[in-house]
Amino acid sequence: MRALAQAASEPTDGGLGSGSDHDTLLVVYLSIARKMESNQLLFAVVRRIFETLDDRGLFPQLPPDVRESLLLAYTRTSLSFTQTQSEGSERGGTLGMGAQEGLLASVAPTLSLAGKRMSTRTTEASFLAYSETDVEHDLIRIVQLLSGRHGRPAARGRLRRRRSRLRVHPVIVLDEVDKLTDNAEDAITDLERLLGSFKSVLTTRGAHFILVAGPDLHDRALTDVDRGNGLYESVFAWRMYVPCLWAAPEILVQELAERGRTERGLPPLPSSSTGSELNPTLDLSGPEGELTRLALLIAYLRFKSRGVPRRLLQEFNSLVVWDSSGNPALRVGEEAWQRILFYSHLDGIVSGTAPTGTTDILAPVPIDDDRWRLGGYHVADWALRSRGRVFAAADVTSDGQLDPLLRMDSPTVERLLRHLVRGGVLEVVNEADRPNATIYGNPAATGITYYKLADTYSRRLANFARHNESERADVGLPAPALRNWDTTFAIFRARQDAAPAWTPERGLEPPITRLSNRYEVRNLVGSGGMGAVYRGRDLRTGEDVAIKVLHHHLAEDYLMLVRFRREAEIGMQIRHPNISRTIAIVEAAPEWALIMELLDGPALSQVLEENGQLPPASVVQMGRCLGEALLHLHSLNLCRIDLKPSNIIAHPIRGPVVVDLGIARWTGVDENDRDTAVGSMVGTPAYMAPEQLRSATEADIRSDLYALGVVLYQCITGHPPHTGANDVEVIFSILREPISFDDLTGSEELRGVVVTCLAHDPADRYQDPADFLRALAATPEAGVSRNQQMW
Repeated sequence: MRALAQAASEPTDGGLGSGSDHDTLLVVYLSIARKMESNQLLFAVVRRIFETLDDRGLFPQLPPDVRESLLLAYTRTSLSFTQTQSEGSERGGTLGMGAQEGLLASVAPTLSLAGKRMSTRTTEASFLAYSETDVEHDLIRIVQLLSGRHGRPAARGRLRRRRSRLRVHPVIVLDEVDKLTDNAEDAITDLERLLGSFKSVLTTRGAHFILVAGPDLHDRALTDVDRGNGLYESVFAWRMYVPCLWAAPEILVQELAERGRTERGLPPLPSSSTGSELNPTLDLSGPEGELTRLALLIAYLRFKSRGVPRRLLQEFNSLVVWDSSGNPALRVGEEAWQRILFYSHLDGIVSGTAPTGTTDILAPVPIDDDRWRLGGYHVADWALRSRGRVFAAADVTSDGQLDPLLRMDSPTVERLLRHLVRGGVLEVVNEADRPNATIYGNPAATGITYYKLADTYSRRLANFARHNESERADVGLPAPALRNWDTTFAIFRARQDAAPAWTPERGLEPPITRLSNRYEVRNLVGSGGMGAVYRGRDLRTGEDVAIKVLHHHLAEDYLMLVRFRREAEIGMQIRHPNISRTIAIVEAAPEWALIMELLDGPALSQVLEENGQLPPASVVQMGRCLGEALLHLHSLNLCRIDLKPSNIIAHPIRGPVVVDLGIARWTGVDENDRDTAVGSMVGTPAYMAPEQLRSATEADIRSDLYALGVVLYQCITGHPPHTGANDVEVIFSILREPISFDDLTGSEELRGVVVTCLAHDPADRYQDPADFLRALAATPEAGVSRNQQMW
């Protein structure tokens, strides 16, 4: 735009006679952000050329015949009228010229109709369509007339020597094409059809057409070369990519700082690198400290601006204040300084990545460098907006979360997320190859690493959002909870120690999200392959609840949704103190969640990790509680409980409580399991019975008793009966190798109970939980356990 403005302001000598002829550029800007037909675009170009000539005062300098042609074309695009003559008796009409201002005063028509009848020869005005061919012809002729290529005979004699001739070269800038295409294939096709329809106009000599578009059209033009005679290759003479202005923050800040020091009579700052490796704990006083502060400000502006001048000036101007003398000054308060430290540190982490595949190239292509940098910034932004929600790389790339033009596929995003983990921005919640992970029988739910925003970053973002409205919008915090009479009365009836709802003024950490405008999702409790469990709050009752949210990338998996709904259905039917209760299900895509009772206490896996093993009497007491839970499930014809220490909460009052029924099902193969019954594995291998590993259809309550035996074995010995470096080794050990019971302690009766539960053949195990409970009650440890604390 600056280049065109400068060229248009400098008329050049045409070289046709002592400077009497001169050329000038007529820059015409036209936005085509909205879809339009070819005739509409041609109409707009003709009108804009005329209006720009008038605005710049060039119209009176044109030859009379050129002015007449321009006026006629402009009028035709305005009204499209013609005159015919007829003879007869008809209603009369008068076509006149109304009083207008400016150049159109002589051509703007007014039409008035008379009611009397007359029989005479008269003139009739009829409005006809101004066809696309007509306007195309007129536009080409206008360009030729303006540029002196109309082919008129040259003036002779003294008339030629006295007359100066202005030659105008229109430059039509079709701006905001990126808003029209929007990276949609059909939109780009429509644009190409539009350009192809007036290809003869685009290639007319004497005029220049410039399309200002996005990377999508740039990529399309690159591929168009291979076609041999494509649209872009045959029409446009030059293609240029304008990269992001990554150095703009440094140029802006350093120039203003040097100018300010000069005005105050201070010496220039010492030259130093303003790289991303900055230590905000350094002494910030003196010239070196000022240099460090400026470097931090530059890094902050680089993260916020993303190489776009508009965003750079918005961020910079947000720090500008006007003093009492009416002069602008850059003033950074404590809250703004904390944001600068935060984002400058984040910029250093993101800038520390290097695009793989370009490290051996001397000069990477600018568009590829921009894509990598922008991709890194947008992935970091996405992670900040997650605000403690568990997510995977597939969540970042799904549903248009990132612009496809960035070309950030899941493996690339995975590498960036790993880099953010190394920088302390993210935490790994579940590794892809973590031990004792539940297998769900389909690839979509396995082999995935889950992340969450580190608590320190989440708290700092919440603090920024309380004091800065733009930060609250950038992070995407939900609006504070609105109270109505119903919720107010319910909260009044709720227990008094319930946490209050979040408001910006209270200074509490805001919720991650809100479901159905009722349940606030707060901090993470735990995560698995199917979903993550959060501590939450029911705004209607004021009660704390546990909220299990299905992983976003699994919401489109039909089988996972079936299992999720089935878990809700099963959980809402169960009423047992040793099984967690499901309160409700939220089915509001993309948030699928189970609302469950909140249980305070560590998982049994954590208890074993801290203590190594449990006394035999405690193991018997725990086994009795879990056996009664299985007995209740068996009475409901339920089986395939994913029983393992990580799914058992060590509650201080209720004892062991089973908290995950994600793979439970009714006895026998039902309609929901038909797709995964053959050739698939569902469960945690280390706690699965041999028949489960061989076939999903053979699992029944005896398989759950086997899993209970594995839990009892692990509680007594401190390790499960089968171990391995991975799931394959564990499965091979279960199917081929016998269990060693040498490490089992306790009475012979207790050892017999565990051995029976772990029998390889289901026929040799207890056939139902009632048999197990009777055998467990006959052990010597059963009498001791009644008066002993379990944990």
